Amino acid sequence: MDTGEPRRSTAFSPRLIYLGGGLVLALLTLPLLWDGFGGEATSGRVELTRPGARTLGPTSVADSNLGAAPADGIPGGGAPSFGGAPWTWNLDRTLKSAVEAAIQHACSDAAAVSQGKANGSNIRVTAHVRDLDLHEVVLDIEGQIPMRPASNQKLVTCAAALVLLGPAAQFVTPVEALGAIGEGVLLGDLVVRADGDPLYAEGGDGSLDPWLDPLADTLLAEGICRVRGALILDEGSYPEPTPGPAWPPPNDYWQEYCALSGGFSANAGCLTAWVTPGRVGGAAEVRVFPRGHGLVPKGSVVTGSGSSRYDVRVGANQWGVTVEGSIPAGSGERAWRFAHPDPVDLFGHAVVAGLARRGVSVEGGFRRFRGGPGGREVAQITTPLASYLIPILTHSNNSVADQMFLHLGAKAAGQGDRIGGALATQRALEILGVPSSGLVQVDGSGLSRDNRVSASQLTALIAAVMDRDDGSASLFLEALPLSGLRGSLERRLTGQSSKGRVWGKTGFINGTSALAGVVRTSSERTLAFSILVEYRITPGLNTRCWKPMQDRICSLLVSL
Repeated sequence: MDTGEPRRSTAFSPRLIYLGGGLVLALLTLPLLWDGFGGEATSGRVELTRPGARTLGPTSVADSNLGAAPADGIPGGGAPSFGGAPWTWNLDRTLKSAVEAAIQHACSDAAAVSQGKANGSNIRVTAHVRDLDLHEVVLDIEGQIPMRPASNQKLVTCAAALVLLGPAAQFVTPVEALGAIGEGVLLGDLVVRADGDPLYAEGGDGSLDPWLDPLADTLLAEGICRVRGALILDEGSYPEPTPGPAWPPPNDYWQEYCALSGGFSANAGCLTAWVTPGRVGGAAEVRVFPRGHGLVPKGSVVTGSGSSRYDVRVGANQWGVTVEGSIPAGSGERAWRFAHPDPVDLFGHAVVAGLARRGVSVEGGFRRFRGGPGGREVAQITTPLASYLIPILTHSNNSVADQMFLHLGAKAAGQGDRIGGALATQRALEILGVPSSGLVQVDGSGLSRDNRVSASQLTALIAAVMDRDDGSASLFLEALPLSGLRGSLERRLTGQSSKGRVWGKTGFINGTSALAGVVRTSSERTLAFSILVEYRITPGLNTRCWKPMQDRICSLLVSL
């Protein structure tokens, strides 16, 4: 997703180097390592709660089993075994050796694919697993080392939001009348106070109808049909929308995954172009949402023959929005999403135009402002926080995650910028009892290469959220991709033994691959896991080496 940077040289784990080829092959042929090699399993969705299940207690997850005596006098603390018998120290070593063998196998593949460019001097793989029923660490391979998390950063953002704001929290954008109202006219400005809401509907058409319809109805009920002044956008402590530090290069900024964030946004800072083919040789219909986006339309799309290729090019900048090219006849309507150059301007234009279509005219257009006098609240724009978990975790929407991060900063730290968001995250980790040493968070999405988090921090964070009894755990799981069934894991871990048993957030930026989440084992135990990889940027390694490795490790965990 982004280009590389000169990466620091990191020594490959010495504990992996000693594995000889014979040991690697022997361990990788264990029938328990991955799908398709026998064993009974339950297919489909697996419920994580069951009668008599052990749950996490009030003990800090960060401190669980670290240096503690083995449970019941059994080395390894009573964790599950391959065959269901009590876990022993020897089997614990077998699990670790098997995982290390899977890692070594992937590293050997990476060296072959890259023709030696990716090797032991520039690959690092860390892994960490916690048993949530027994409160114990069952696997730790350099799990304390801070690594780039890519989109696994979204786990941190969502966990912090659930802890600090609660699962029932809402984004609330107040709308205030600054002036007297008489005979349907507001003799002054209509002020909107920023709350960082991305105003995004997963699976929608990109319009703001779900928010503008009730807003217009409320304003009309308040007797406001016309605003003599302007729509004032008070951005408060939120920053100017700009690319984050260590983001992809500028030639990527038009793409959806680089959409900017700020105090206001609409359609998660993006435009959605819907293109419908017409007759062969004729113009296709083009509709761009949100309506009234404020940019000059450029280009056109023609309808090609039914056998022609899709060739639609889109983009937006301060000079206009381009949708041009060709679309096959009879292909049906299709949508393209791409970043608007300024989400605050997009919000202002779309709201003014949308209110006008609903019978509320704003004579002065919109103006951006910070601070200023308050007025009488006449309406609110609201969105449940929980409604954004699926866009963030299932579909990995970067802008929605970054909006959540800024919103967290405003609500929990009093400043809606990156510093405020990082302070809020630190506070959430303290509440959860998760150590924050080495953690660096500069955005909510993980798009920045400056983010750092360790595998042990991710598993501790997941464990702490799963332990909450306020509804956060179920919301969290419902939003995670599920092996063989939904999201970015729909086509992964599809075998009978693993399907429906791995809830995981994937992550990728160039030179980084990640997978973390929850595993339900065949013996009905619940594990939190994290696998983080940093490597020399080489095309194809994530798909050909790291994803298969992650899937093998998850299949091994499922088999426990």
